[in-house]
Amino acid sequence: MSVQTLTGWLTALVLTAAFSTYLLKQIGREYVKQLSRDYADFADAYRRFMKFMVGRHRVFGAAALIALAAHAYPALARSAVSASGLVAALALISAAAAGAWLFFGKKNLRTGWLSVHRALAFVLLLAVIIHFFFPGMIAFW
Repeated sequence: MSVQTLTGWLTALVLTAAFSTYLLKQIGREYVKQLSRDYADFADAYRRFMKFMVGRHRVFGAAALIALAAHAYPALARSAVSASGLVAALALISAAAAGAWLFFGKKNLRTGWLSVHRALAFVLLLAVIIHFFFPGMIAFW
């Protein structure tokens, strides 16, 4: 397995962890909250896991940017780039920038920037799926 393939899978794994926070919150709101007292131990364990993952969302996003750089470097060193990879990279950078602005700049999740961040995450998800199936390279020389 090449370094580029390995770092691509690492990027996908970290992005999955970052994306999971939204899904974990939805499951908590729609299903875990409605569980009977018979499942209190499960609900408590789920909430602890959800809190753990949500609390590390920024770390997962930063790790995804680092993994992206490691994944893109071999292609850029060969003066070649994947068009689908470039779109996915730009979507990741944009989503991370919107998230960083929410955390460091606005410090208020009730603004429209949260919708922008989530929309960019959805675009990123689609771009990564397309890049996975169509990773073709374009040479620049």
